Amino acid sequence: MIGTYWHQNGADHSIEDGKLAEDDGLNSLVFMMLMTDARAKDSDALPAGTTDRRGWPGDSFAASPWGSRLWLLAREKLTTTTLQRAEDYASEALVPLLKGIAKRYRVTASRQGRERLRLDITITKPDDTVMRYGISLRWAAHTLRGEVSHAL
Repeated sequence: MIGTYWHQNGADHSIEDGKLAEDDGLNSLVFMMLMTDARAKDSDALPAGTTDRRGWPGDSFAASPWGSRLWLLAREKLTTTTLQRAEDYASEALVPLLKGIAKRYRVTASRQGRERLRLDITITKPDDTVMRYGISLRWAAHTLRGEVSHAL
């Protein structure tokens, strides 16, 4: 599968040896699940000045929604509550992995300096292989920008 990699300005593909880089699919799947906007719940407070609940229209026909609600944090201060919500939203987004792709996963949110929130994700696959991912979200003006690192 062609790999999707995330950096400060969004998603991209890498070139390796003159061709598009590939991955096993899990790397791309995890980052699409986290960095795609899930529809806000009716009980969610939307960022100031917005009325768009976002989300993918196809979710109306899906057993579980696609994406995460991390976008709701875009204008929040980096507090303990924000870190907990980020952890909750990321964990919620990764639940579909438990349908055969992963045995379990763990998400931990931490603060990096004044303007960065880091999500560390550990996924245990059915064969007990452990994958680790790190996502650093930068608060900038009115948007979240993701920078992702992946380690085997």
